[in-house]
Amino acid sequence: MPGRRPIPVLASLLLALAVHSVRAQSAEQFTAWGDRATALGEHYGASRYYGEALGKSPGIMDLQWKYAEACRLSNQYGEAALFYDKVQKKDHANKHPEALRWLAEMQMSTGHYDEAGRTWVKAKQKERRKDSFIAQRADNGMEGCKLAESMLKDPDNLATIDHLPMPVNSFSSEFGARTGPNSALYFTSLRGELNADGAVKDTVAYHARIFRTTEANGRWNEPAPLPGYVNNGRSNANCTWSTDGRWFYFSREEVPGEFSIRAVDLRKASDTGTIVLRVPGYTVTQPMVARQEGTEMLFFASNMPGGQGGMDIWRGTIIGPQLIDRAPLSPPVNTPGNEVTPYLDASNNMLYFSSDFLPGMGGYDLFKSFMDMGVPGLPINLGLPFNSSANDLYPEVDEAAGTGGFTSNRPGSFAEQGETCCNDLYRFSYPRTKPTVVVPEADTAEVRSRQERRLTSLREKLPIRLYFHNDEPNPRSWDTTTTLDYAETFRSYAAKRAEYDSAWHAGPGDTTAFDAFFTRQVEDNFNLLGQFTGLLEQALAEGQQITLQVRGYASPLAKSDYNKNLSLRRIESLVHYMERWNSGALLPYLHGTSASGGRLLIERSPFGKSTANPGVSDRLDDLRNSVYSVGAAKERRIEIEQVK
Repeated sequence: MPGRRPIPVLASLLLALAVHSVRAQSAEQFTAWGDRATALGEHYGASRYYGEALGKSPGIMDLQWKYAEACRLSNQYGEAALFYDKVQKKDHANKHPEALRWLAEMQMSTGHYDEAGRTWVKAKQKERRKDSFIAQRADNGMEGCKLAESMLKDPDNLATIDHLPMPVNSFSSEFGARTGPNSALYFTSLRGELNADGAVKDTVAYHARIFRTTEANGRWNEPAPLPGYVNNGRSNANCTWSTDGRWFYFSREEVPGEFSIRAVDLRKASDTGTIVLRVPGYTVTQPMVARQEGTEMLFFASNMPGGQGGMDIWRGTIIGPQLIDRAPLSPPVNTPGNEVTPYLDASNNMLYFSSDFLPGMGGYDLFKSFMDMGVPGLPINLGLPFNSSANDLYPEVDEAAGTGGFTSNRPGSFAEQGETCCNDLYRFSYPRTKPTVVVPEADTAEVRSRQERRLTSLREKLPIRLYFHNDEPNPRSWDTTTTLDYAETFRSYAAKRAEYDSAWHAGPGDTTAFDAFFTRQVEDNFNLLGQFTGLLEQALAEGQQITLQVRGYASPLAKSDYNKNLSLRRIESLVHYMERWNSGALLPYLHGTSASGGRLLIERSPFGKSTANPGVSDRLDDLRNSVYSVGAAKERRIEIEQVK
């Protein structure tokens, strides 16, 4: 459950007294207090104690590591980056091998994308296994840095973001806002309970509670906690409703660090709740109910076995309070990292969620993925202004109305312990233009002529040949799909030019036949693809229904069946390029949901070794000719051959 617990009043008083008596305490005593605060989950307090210890013993690496960890876990990103850097320079990945990874993460969370990109490169270089968690995260981190810099240069200024005011937000953490069936706003807060005099009660532990508030004439009423059948003295959070409004679902902390999902029948005033799902030793949380393809489904996040790793998004059929089956969503939504806070906009089968592993701007980013017959598509980063370098979570989206909300600890949130210490609630809206109904012009022949000219412009650019490095994307795999898009595989290919030159013993200043091939074929066709896709978007916006015939080829180095799967992966990278084009502008045409009636279909025709040039070497002991020659490079391609 993302959110930071505030320091209890008594603990903060003791901390203040300890700091004021700093001369009487040793580094060891402050460290012991910091360790105790860490064990209690009081990471901000732990950072204060460790900071005092460092003031007395500044050069101890293990203490620097503890301080960096406490700062990271209390969202003090800049301070955490400073001390992760100190640790990695001393440690050289021996005792704390994740120091470089966390340094890069903190650099992203402070918006220093150039520095973070360089750190990610170092982190990957130190990994022996290039498929390790850190290596995969480094790849996504590098891509995220490029994505962030690109979005900052060309932000989407159409959306309006509103930071909800007090008394909805407070100086504690608020998160997980959901609009209830009665249009009231329900959310979770870590704010303390008040006594009869309106003062915060002193307590050894604060609990998350679910609150309800309403808005009238632009003013928010004081939020009120839900009754004891929900807020029972433990942490309770993350509410949702059945589609008929009868069942109220929420998550409850059963034992420290272990959440379950419960349901209350709102038609029964005495209902104390039913456990919908509890997995001892694991957390199931963040429920969201939506009707998908005629069936009421429960989406939730969990770290229980069966997923890809970390927290994953799961779903199951829900009947009343009974979950009759459950299964994790498949990649590419779930990853080895953490995917949380699912929300399905059932009107268009679009799943919104947060991930700290997929390419993003820093921390958790908001993504969307089109659900086709229950199968998630390629996640798309929502970009600015929805995402920031901090954590962005708990999306709630009404695409038809162009409104929604999310949770973030971005700068500007209410905070007393650092500008990014605490989560707040945000709303967004953006203008929704009604679909323009294109009335056929009187001169139908002219309309058809204009459409035909557009198609002719597209066809004049064919064939477009898109080239790949050997066995890319996803080498040594029998998969027929990939999460990479062609722009990513092109950049990876370009980065290997020195490798090709080396195979032919060319010096740094020499020009080889491969250099000429790459410039005139690989680069030129990549640029041509961008021009072609821009024209394609215009034709689809006019309501045209277009099919692209894409054929795959491969060099003869592997078996024909393997090459067919490889060709399918390469075609899939083109599909993902189309999906990501212009921040997802082609998605409505690919999904058949465009208001203009335009539709884009991609016809896949994979070929294997049987079509390869017989003059190209297929010998594994002759890589210079079977991999690095221009002849072999020409075979590793897909072609957009026809526009129908």
